[in-house]
Amino acid sequence: MIACGFIQDGLVGRLPKFFLLFLVVLVSLLGACSKKKAMSDVENGTGVDSIPTPGSPSEPVPPSSGIGLPFLYGSNMGAYSGWTDQELAELLMGNPVQNVVGAGVNSLRPAMYDSFVQHWGYDIRVDAFKTYQQLGGKDHTIFLNGPSEAHRDQTRYCDGMQSQTFANLYEPIWLSDGKVNPDNYYANYVYNVVKTYRPYVKYWEVWNEPDYTNRWQATQTWTHSDPDPCDLTNFAAPVQSYVRMLRITYEIVKQLDNEGMVCVGGLGYPSFLDAILRNTDNPNGGEVSAEYSKRGGEWFDCVSYHVYPMYDLGDNRNSDAAATAIINHKNDFQAVLDDYSYNGTAHPAKVFIVTEVNIPRKAVDQYVGGDEVQRNFLIKAAVVAQKAGISGLYIYGPTEGAPLAQVTDPYQAMGLYQYLTGGPYQATITPGGIAWRTVSHLLKNRRYDPVQTAAMKLPPTADGGAFYHAGDKSYVYVLWAKTTGTSEAAAVTYHFPASFISDTTTQRSWENKEASFSGGSFSLTGSPVFIMP
Repeated sequence: MIACGFIQDGLVGRLPKFFLLFLVVLVSLLGACSKKKAMSDVENGTGVDSIPTPGSPSEPVPPSSGIGLPFLYGSNMGAYSGWTDQELAELLMGNPVQNVVGAGVNSLRPAMYDSFVQHWGYDIRVDAFKTYQQLGGKDHTIFLNGPSEAHRDQTRYCDGMQSQTFANLYEPIWLSDGKVNPDNYYANYVYNVVKTYRPYVKYWEVWNEPDYTNRWQATQTWTHSDPDPCDLTNFAAPVQSYVRMLRITYEIVKQLDNEGMVCVGGLGYPSFLDAILRNTDNPNGGEVSAEYSKRGGEWFDCVSYHVYPMYDLGDNRNSDAAATAIINHKNDFQAVLDDYSYNGTAHPAKVFIVTEVNIPRKAVDQYVGGDEVQRNFLIKAAVVAQKAGISGLYIYGPTEGAPLAQVTDPYQAMGLYQYLTGGPYQATITPGGIAWRTVSHLLKNRRYDPVQTAAMKLPPTADGGAFYHAGDKSYVYVLWAKTTGTSEAAAVTYHFPASFISDTTTQRSWENKEASFSGGSFSLTGSPVFIMP
């Protein structure tokens, strides 16, 4: 498996994102993934409020509040010259007032860097989040990252490489009067971010790709030996420090908002999850002690992971194989959780979200790519993810990174919109963006129904699912012929159950264009269709 470390902050062939931080600050745009952002100093250097004495905030809370909720059709954010965060959100989520149709997005993943909030203030993005809510956005994900230089750990855990994380992690989290400790820089930062944005955010993601590495071979040892900080390019600190950050985040989130979900941040390697689960936050090798009695699995509710299927496909470069790669990665992470009984038996099961995912719409080098395969993939990914119990997908990214003819890096050809060359609202949606809008529009208020899906009796050469609306008691059926090899061409004759259809049954394409439905037997192709009785 290739780590998601090939993306975002450590993306091969891209500039390090800390160089982009200063640009982002200048344009004051809130970036997620591909651009780093910053916001203000806590008043008087503390920024603390009185809260109840912690008592026992370390008790694990079952993640039931994250299960069974509507699926999130998400997108990462970005920083674009001439565009505000609100305008970018309108482009993604739509705004009839501005005559912007949108791309079907209903949840966003911005960053909230410590370096940003120390400069601009914790409330600098409150108005933006209010706009997201007005546009229909919900259950957003924020990833917590990026200490200011004043708060950065100066330790060098290996020669020539300074830690990327926070200083003073092992200062007490709480003071005796129940306030968060301002000398614990990370705790104070998390407290103020959560206090400010909890009405809008459900998922609190601790770091972005802490397991990114330039040395893939090292990941093969992480199931039995802790990662070497020298191999953790985005973190550069012991895994126990990461567990400590999970603990701090968990205690604070559960004090301020018990419905909030603490997530491990954008992982690429199940072996890193193994290291989290077997370690406490004890700086002495993660050993269990009276002070450090709980291992890492007790300090998070949710597994956030990144998957770019182009690394997994080999010669099987098609949309079905790409969608299956999402589930294979989830299963690999779940297998590690199973080893530690985080599956609803001895410990609560974890919620899953995918906070970066896509394939390019242009083939570069040996990787999959093209308009047809990308649009098919995005619909299939949304369907199979729900079938696998994943709570949401966040597409990378909002827009493409270059004009398509100039694309030389697969990541430049990922986006719901083409490369932006003008200001609001001059943008051209990609076929993939249309597909994401279609699947979101038709399924966003529905739940996957495994029983009705089984009743569809799909042949092995087809896939899809049944999605139920509790309000009007209706179903939408999504189905397609499975693709193989390097082609999106596929054909399967399917006999739709007569009891599922009526005289008014219609069929919609990936573009949400309506076509008549003849009933009985009809031919499926590699492009998903939506059947609406």
